[in-house]
Amino acid sequence: MFIGVDHGTTAIRFATPEGRCWNLSRQEASHLSAEEIVLRIAQNLGHGTVDLVALSYSMGDGLTRIVRLEDATNRGLVQQDGAGQHVGGGTRVFEAIQASGWPAILLPGIHRGSDIDPRLKVFSHGMSPEKVGLAYGIYRFGSESFIVSDASSNTVTFAVLNGEIIAAIDAPIFAPGLFQGPLDVEAIRAVDAGKMTANQAFSRGGILPKMGHSRLEECSREEHERALETLALFSAMEISALQVLMRDRGVAEPALFLAGSPAKEIEKRVAGLLGRSIASLDRCAAAVGCAKVAEDVFCGASRIMGIEVNEIAVRK
Repeated sequence: MFIGVDHGTTAIRFATPEGRCWNLSRQEASHLSAEEIVLRIAQNLGHGTVDLVALSYSMGDGLTRIVRLEDATNRGLVQQDGAGQHVGGGTRVFEAIQASGWPAILLPGIHRGSDIDPRLKVFSHGMSPEKVGLAYGIYRFGSESFIVSDASSNTVTFAVLNGEIIAAIDAPIFAPGLFQGPLDVEAIRAVDAGKMTANQAFSRGGILPKMGHSRLEECSREEHERALETLALFSAMEISALQVLMRDRGVAEPALFLAGSPAKEIEKRVAGLLGRSIASLDRCAAAVGCAKVAEDVFCGASRIMGIEVNEIAVRK
């Protein structure tokens, strides 16, 4: 059995290549022991022998290759305090997989050290590791050149050219999500004045906090509509930005995809703004894609989406 793990903003998803999927909130995971987490994975995905787990964790900015879990320094991070919420659930899952005895690999994020279009290396970080799984799942279904906008709690958009990731626009850079977003002038002034940390400003920089809400459920019908319209607009703008890059690299009309829990709700809005059709992905797509990475690495794949697989990690 192969397992993929999507370390998302609010939840951690576990899946098999066949599409079985289980969702665990990060808050709940933070209160479970390693043994309880492993038991729940088995209960929800099956009790068969685990051949390989492909794990994503946090920003993944300390890795440029796919490596065995035991070979990753500092959990694959440059430093532990990345951007975003720190709940502890992701760390508990990492430790549970580490203690399980299951063979496991750790996926890298996309960052300045990655093999991407050199013009995008002006940014220190592009996307977290589960997006590599998201990309691979799409690639395995037959798309070679495409753009994905993952618009939900935050918004991350990336481009794949001929089966290789060439660019990514991370959440603190451009488009706000529903909860998190880039630091504007107001936020920079608040940080400089000592009113909040930069990470707090990022975590409150999304569409809903700017509207005075912490959940979509708090919104009136008009506010709900405006929040999704805003999310759709910025997602379309990021897609358009990466279409410029793809056109410059020789692909005028890459396939377009939306990911994230509101994807179905904003699909028509984004398609209308772009004047092109766009497909929405299931919320388990990243975890399933990670599982497909595990399956193919186990079978001897040496590169995944242009990312080298450490030969020690390949298990045949």
